[in-house]
Amino acid sequence: MDEVKRILNEEIERLNREERRDNRIRFSRRFIISHPYLFGGMLVSYVPVALILWYAPYFGAPYVVGFTLFLALMSLAMSMDINPRYRFEDIDALDLRVCYNGEWYNSRHVSPQTLEALLHNPQVAAPVKEGITRLLQTKGYLYFYDVFSLAYRSVVRQ
Repeated sequence: MDEVKRILNEEIERLNREERRDNRIRFSRRFIISHPYLFGGMLVSYVPVALILWYAPYFGAPYVVGFTLFLALMSLAMSMDINPRYRFEDIDALDLRVCYNGEWYNSRHVSPQTLEALLHNPQVAAPVKEGITRLLQTKGYLYFYDVFSLAYRSVVRQ
């Protein structure tokens, strides 16, 4: 079954390259673009709070500066986005990575080229090929977990 792992790893690496999944922190304007009125409302609501902090006798300038720095730091932190890498080892693993990545292997389709490579590879066991064909006829697509379960969770193994 190492051939199934190799082929799936190639597909996972292709997805990682295409989607720039490299575990690096990047600035993302997605929130600003998708919710412009909410973002604008947040900026506008800063002004009255800063004015109250400035003119209240028990707050003053240090509180305005502190609040502004805190707001800027939190805005910057919330604007950061990380695209985590998909890994073969994460399939069927229940740990903290599932909370971070989600169960991507249950929602990402395996490409038709990868399925063809699995079906035409002589080192892939016949029961796995039959399962892939059966599921393709039934569903029309396969998730990574489908192929994983056929190859590594089946009762019949090579």
